[in-house]
Amino acid sequence: MIRFGLFWGAALTALATVPAHGETALRLDPLFTPHMVLQRGKAVTVRGDAPAGATVNVRFATLTVSAKAGPDGRWTATLPPVPDGARGTLEVALAGGAPLRLDDVVAGDVFLCSGQSNMDLSVNDTSYPKRTAEEGEGKPVRLFKVKRTASARADRFVTPELGWALAGADSLPDFSAACWHMAKTMAASNTGAPIGLIQASWGGTSLEDWMSPDALQTLPAYSADVKRLGRYADDPKAATAELITATDAWAQAVDPGVAYAAAGFDDSAWPEIPLPGVWERSGIAALRSFDGLMWFRRSLDLTADQASKPAILKLGRIDERDQVWINGTVVGATLLGSEARAYAIPAGVLKAGRNVIAIRVLDERGAGGLMGKAGDVRLELSGAPAIDLSGPWRYRTGTARRDWKTEPPFVPWAAPRGVSMLWNGMVAPLGGFPIKGVAWYQGETNTSDAGRYGELLTLWAASWRRFFNDPDLPIVIAQLPGYGPRAAVPSDGDWPKLREAQRLTVAKDPHMALSVLIDLGVSYDIHPAHKDEVGARLGNDMLRLAYGRQILPAPSPVAIETTADGIRVRFGSTGGSLIAYGSHDATAFELCDGAGVCRFVPARVEGESIVLPADAKARQVRYAWQGSPPVNLYGKSGLPVVPFAMAIP
Repeated sequence: MIRFGLFWGAALTALATVPAHGETALRLDPLFTPHMVLQRGKAVTVRGDAPAGATVNVRFATLTVSAKAGPDGRWTATLPPVPDGARGTLEVALAGGAPLRLDDVVAGDVFLCSGQSNMDLSVNDTSYPKRTAEEGEGKPVRLFKVKRTASARADRFVTPELGWALAGADSLPDFSAACWHMAKTMAASNTGAPIGLIQASWGGTSLEDWMSPDALQTLPAYSADVKRLGRYADDPKAATAELITATDAWAQAVDPGVAYAAAGFDDSAWPEIPLPGVWERSGIAALRSFDGLMWFRRSLDLTADQASKPAILKLGRIDERDQVWINGTVVGATLLGSEARAYAIPAGVLKAGRNVIAIRVLDERGAGGLMGKAGDVRLELSGAPAIDLSGPWRYRTGTARRDWKTEPPFVPWAAPRGVSMLWNGMVAPLGGFPIKGVAWYQGETNTSDAGRYGELLTLWAASWRRFFNDPDLPIVIAQLPGYGPRAAVPSDGDWPKLREAQRLTVAKDPHMALSVLIDLGVSYDIHPAHKDEVGARLGNDMLRLAYGRQILPAPSPVAIETTADGIRVRFGSTGGSLIAYGSHDATAFELCDGAGVCRFVPARVEGESIVLPADAKARQVRYAWQGSPPVNLYGKSGLPVVPFAMAIP
């Protein structure tokens, strides 16, 4: 059965383009479609466009409200708190005009599911996708998916990828699996109302990109980035040119290869690499994990007629930044890896005979190189056949990232790892639309700066609560699961540090919960396909937090004391006792001395406590403190003990 919500955006647009009073059409925020869920017990803001000065009437159930469009045609009408159990048609009309009718609108509880790739992972990409999607049929759950949208300024309206639709085989395949399984768990517990899910997620995103400019600019480390983003919003061309100049100055300071751009430079000793292509996958051992500055050069011969023609150098996408010279003259530079390069060559740069192209690529992380396909790299000549430039180029590595003394100038509009771009495009347009709670699965991208994550997460939560006008808004944090190779000796990696930042942030916030997923990771796969248990834990934590259900959280340490028989760690929320599966002892415990030197130690289970060996030099207990720890310690509730690091008093 086709769900009308899938196609309602187009239908609504068609309706809205009918002129009203001979002027601008009546138009609704695309968040408002048939089958939608309005948060029960809260006032809901409806908005859109209409002829300037026109009166707009909004009706739902027993609620009615009117608004007047401003000189720019914008109107906003706020419905009184939506009564529990309300359902029917939402009507929006100009005074005396035919209404726009949104059928099958219900009052219920709305949850926003946000974060990066593990929240973004769709039902289609998980285990048993067909069965999972079919499970949605008949469930009291409705879905809305926000399209990936990055904006330098806060967008007024949301851009939907999926309009409101009933959960089922048509709507669920491309929807967040973790979010769906959370809702399925809550629905099975009978929350007493339909559940609405809004998915706003994007893989590879940083926390900073989901934060409002107002929040970020309160932190000195980000104030300059927020100001630069503001300049970009006002004048993208000028802000881009400013940052290209700054990037070039930085590159010249850290890399000795600036001479490589000169037409007369002798590159005959340089090895060759096929382009376009990703250098990590070129088969060249030295480039398998190279991040940093990279140089490419090649020459081509032109006739006098060819050299005289207007020309455009096309290189496809380059990861991530580049600057390009022809015959020693800069012809272009780009800051974003998402943009295809097309550089108009100034008159007089090309010449008859040999011409030299030099490219400097700046790659900060992940794959680097010219990312297009054969044919994307070419010289286009006006009125003449294009010259294919794919094939062997000479290359030389510049300064590796590990040797940079400073970082390159930050590009704040480089979504999904900029600042505030996703907030502006995907969250800000939800303003005035109340929600019941937030499920947040993010952090992988921030592991390289885990020490700052706790401060950011606290500020993020406070700013979202202000935005949604709910100081006690329930927020469930999905703690990062296990990922990466198992360590034979204690280490101090980034992933456990970020998990600890998540734990400590939640511990200080009575309206947050931590879904512990340490046992649900896959060491070699950062995107585990089994999201059913992930969603179940998110759902149970949301039931406890948002509905007051008596459901235990994961066990966590509450006290450490030194006793005659060793170091005793006492835990809460165990369900009565701890269980070490497959052994008498718990694994993954460490004792660390005052110098930070740690060692694995046996851990004996005694009821709700763990007893570690006596050690007069020990100053800290750590548990599951590595990327992918071998955990076997659970509460009687069936949940794993949260990873932690705690000082010994």
